[in-house]
Amino acid sequence: MSTETSQTPTVWTQVSRIVFPPAGEEDTLPLYVDFGRAAPVESPDGGGRRGQRLDADAVAGSKIDRSDLIAEDGGTRTLPPGLRLSLGTVFNAFPASYWRQWTVATKVRLVLTIEGSANVMVYKSNAEGRAQRAASKRTKGSENQISFVLPLDSFTDGGWYWFDLVAGEEGARLVSGHWEVNAEPVRPISLSIGITTFNRPDYCARTLMVLATSENLKPILKRVYVVDQGNKNVKDDELYPEAAELLGDRLKMIYQGNMGGSGGFSRGMYEAVKANEAEFHMVLDDDVTVEPESIERLAVFGAFCRNRTLVGGQMFDLNEKSVAQSFGEGINKWRWLWGALEGTENRVDLGAANLRSRSVLHRRLDVDYNGWWMELMPVSVIAELGLSLPIFIKWDDLEYGLRAAEIGVPTVTLPGAGLWHIAWGDKDDSRDWQAYFHEHNRILTALLHSPYERGGRLIYELSTLDVKHSVSAEYYAQTIRLMAIEDILSGPEHLHETILSRMPKLRELTKQFSDAQYRPDPDAYPAVSRTGKPKFKTRPKAPNMVTLAPWTVKTIVRQLLPASEKAKERPEASISHANSKYFVLSQYDSALVTKADGSGAAWYRRDPKQLRHLLARSVAARAELAANWDKLRKQYQDALPQVVSLEAWEKTFGI
Repeated sequence: MSTETSQTPTVWTQVSRIVFPPAGEEDTLPLYVDFGRAAPVESPDGGGRRGQRLDADAVAGSKIDRSDLIAEDGGTRTLPPGLRLSLGTVFNAFPASYWRQWTVATKVRLVLTIEGSANVMVYKSNAEGRAQRAASKRTKGSENQISFVLPLDSFTDGGWYWFDLVAGEEGARLVSGHWEVNAEPVRPISLSIGITTFNRPDYCARTLMVLATSENLKPILKRVYVVDQGNKNVKDDELYPEAAELLGDRLKMIYQGNMGGSGGFSRGMYEAVKANEAEFHMVLDDDVTVEPESIERLAVFGAFCRNRTLVGGQMFDLNEKSVAQSFGEGINKWRWLWGALEGTENRVDLGAANLRSRSVLHRRLDVDYNGWWMELMPVSVIAELGLSLPIFIKWDDLEYGLRAAEIGVPTVTLPGAGLWHIAWGDKDDSRDWQAYFHEHNRILTALLHSPYERGGRLIYELSTLDVKHSVSAEYYAQTIRLMAIEDILSGPEHLHETILSRMPKLRELTKQFSDAQYRPDPDAYPAVSRTGKPKFKTRPKAPNMVTLAPWTVKTIVRQLLPASEKAKERPEASISHANSKYFVLSQYDSALVTKADGSGAAWYRRDPKQLRHLLARSVAARAELAANWDKLRKQYQDALPQVVSLEAWEKTFGI
């Protein structure tokens, strides 16, 4: 903390540092440094020469590589004369609109330490992404510390601050930099972290090592709870002993049966409330790579918020590290379906075009919830709201955000804080045992929070999914989705009763369905028949609003006819996961369908008897759900406080 002397001294508090990725993580560089500018670069000495553009080719080439750019001490190496470096990136720009909207800060100060001669230019943007220079200063000589005091009063709808540095004739080195705000925290900056893990000991042990060795977290991290629910334990990983020794008594290992994310995160939240030693508790996924600066930024931001706030980080793709998978999550309340906020999109490649080139990233996004890959919660909010719903996985994070909003606690996804996680596109959980939880928890959360009668469009959308799964010969997925409705209809008592038993039962059921049995060996199935007439004369297309009804009738009628004997003996086609849409699968009597991660294939086989049985059950179940919606809504809403209470969870934990 530093102070600036004036008639009324201003207290300045550091809230984020200028950071660069560690060695070995060069593919994340676009999140930290902007590799090029579209406009010509002016010379820092005021002459007419153009500066050298720092682009991806230059960094990868022989003149400039990563070791020439980033120093081991966290700053840059000496940049050659004329080179322009932009910090207009998601991890180093300052998200001014978020600080203006949610915190007590009214000004921000950029403080830089620079060696050599340079021109430093500070820019600001508005919600449309239009940028203008806000200030500039020149440095000369050895080591200089410069600062810029910048107002936050013009960022109502969006906008960032960032700076560019152009090295002068002597070259320049950015030694360090940070952002400060003109306020003190409203509440203490301290946190515990709860990590839920299931058979990912290597990922979890690496995360523990990061937490243990991050100097910036030592003053604020009070406790790390690892809730290990698997049979491949974190304590057996080779990195664990060192991480455990470094964390010391701040690490608490907890072992319990597999209750999914909702059970694991609830246990960490429970421990945080009982310990009452930190202001905040963070839920953190196990299969992630985390940026320690991001953890601190979330805690600091939460401490400066005017009111108690749930604060989450953004998610980047673990396999394509410059790709932002999620900037902010919302829910379409009419459809009762999550997704990217309106006007935004998932999977934005910041390596192709960075922050300054993407206007949508400058608008402030007001989210409905944070994904529980990374969310900071005030412990007092947990004590008031209770823990997660006991629903194993899916929709638990969304429901908690909606529940918090009902008591006036907002949710913010903070740009500049995030981690890397396996992207959703690399998984397909709509067909495996997780299909049960998608169905069950979507209905349950709608009963609790939907503002519309009978959940708006929900029952219609679930009915269309019934047809799609059934005509695609995805009999396993449809069977367990119907099981989910039956559990919902049984009332709220089943929630705690089934959290340990439902998933093993779902896995056991896969033995009865060939479409749920993926085999890695290419020779596990008979060879695909290549002699039949092609099912499609042109590229298959989904039916549109005009053709959907006749297509559905025609398809179901065809599906009710017996499958060919030849198709029972050999699959008619091999269909990639990307092409395995309902309007494709429904036209085959049998087909091999690959898994989303490419690790195997399952044999889908059409069965008219199964189809008739599942469609009949679907019609009956949807009708019962619609008829009993109001009764069920009252049952679940009345039961909610007890279901999420610490006392109810204690019994489930066996404490």
